[in-house]
Amino acid sequence: MDIGTGATSGFLRLSCKIKLLISEEEFARSALSRDEYSSLAFELLHIEAGAPITSELVGDAELLVVELRADDPQSMQRLTGLRTRWPDLPLIVAMRDADFATTRALIRQGVDDVIALPVQRAEFDDAVNNLLALSAKSAEASTDLAPVVAVAQSVGGIGATTVATHLAYFLGANSPHGCCLIDLDLQFGNAASYLGRSASLTMEHLLAAGDRVDGELLRSVAAPGPDGVAVIAAPDKIAPLEAIDSERLMRVIELARQQYDHVILDLPGNWANWTLSAIDKADLILLVVDLSIGSLRQARRRLTLFEETGIDADRIRVVANRIEKRMFRTIGVNDAADALHYPVFASIHSDYAVVQSAQDQGVLVGSVARKNKVAADLSALSDLVVAALGKV
Repeated sequence: MDIGTGATSGFLRLSCKIKLLISEEEFARSALSRDEYSSLAFELLHIEAGAPITSELVGDAELLVVELRADDPQSMQRLTGLRTRWPDLPLIVAMRDADFATTRALIRQGVDDVIALPVQRAEFDDAVNNLLALSAKSAEASTDLAPVVAVAQSVGGIGATTVATHLAYFLGANSPHGCCLIDLDLQFGNAASYLGRSASLTMEHLLAAGDRVDGELLRSVAAPGPDGVAVIAAPDKIAPLEAIDSERLMRVIELARQQYDHVILDLPGNWANWTLSAIDKADLILLVVDLSIGSLRQARRRLTLFEETGIDADRIRVVANRIEKRMFRTIGVNDAADALHYPVFASIHSDYAVVQSAQDQGVLVGSVARKNKVAADLSALSDLVVAALGKV
């Protein structure tokens, strides 16, 4: 049984198997009800305070609540043995008349918390909640987080989502846990459709879930595919960008980093207060531009904002998209680099007809025209990104 969204008030909404090892006599005196906890990840095992605790009894428990009698040497010995055999298993001791000195001594022996007998509902809930919260934080801290690549655009409509979807494909295809592409263009995002995904659940559902969001819920929302890319789609309806809760969004990004090998953020053209918070999570920022005056002017403004907000220039890469090989073009790649005071990290050819055809079909450019220059450039960009992430 799991603690779910319908759990009793006060419990953390986590999936955790709890076992309470307590004598029938003490349980009868407690304020706990079998019926009340019947839907929780809570297993009651009646065992005398001095009886041995075997591997079969512990089983797959993720948290133990164990009765202890201070006047029973066997009860004390089994507690010591329990801590020796399962040193990392969260452990709460339930005992009578535990004074400060006794509690401190038990904690020094590796007990995580001490509650009084007979068990009172509020104290039991608080002890379990606190211990689960500490365990969750410890697990998050010890988890290697996936690198994040944020794909920003100088102005809308210059192909940043094409860059993001292809980059997600190349990164996901070469990693065991795949790549999560998060469409943060919450008003006009098309990342899911560009990859041929239909999503019944979107970012809107994750943000609405608030503190209930966990890795399992995130994976149920992320639309998977055989290409190793899971897409968290933009909402179906347009909502004000400023209505987004920044803390909830950061929680989603953090969970994605725990679940996948790479995370790509496809950022909106219009920025809100939370946009810089998302960018700040990125190990690498790709700023997609084209060679128009308007695009370069806005790109320079973006770069200035990055500088003013303390974003390290080493994390920023300029990608020039839709480069046309014309003899008498007005602005070239080198001119763009000079105007932005940033080197151009990579450039991508222009082939509007092929790219549009791929997007309409929900496939990658290479699926429409295998030897297309755009597909080759996007593949080369992914190699450059992998190399850059290796230096972060």
